[in-house]
Amino acid sequence: MKAILTLIVSSLLLVGCGSTRVVFVDTQADLVRIGPGFPAGKVYILKNGEWVLSKNKVKLPEGWYAGGIPKE
Repeated sequence: MKAILTLIVSSLLLVGCGSTRVVFVDTQADLVRIGPGFPAGKVYILKNGEWVLSKNKVKLPEGWYAGGIPKE
């Protein structure tokens, strides 16, 4: 019985260590700073007053800021 209880408690502790955390960012007001190992992806570029999606993926360097543009 003691071995089963020890196994259950240690399993619960290990599950907590492997979880990830999700943080929602208000894209209308908040800025975020890019961290290490940020994956590459396509970005929009403003060309002649129109937003155009890039053909290739772009790697954003650590330390850059990203955020939404206010609608006002």
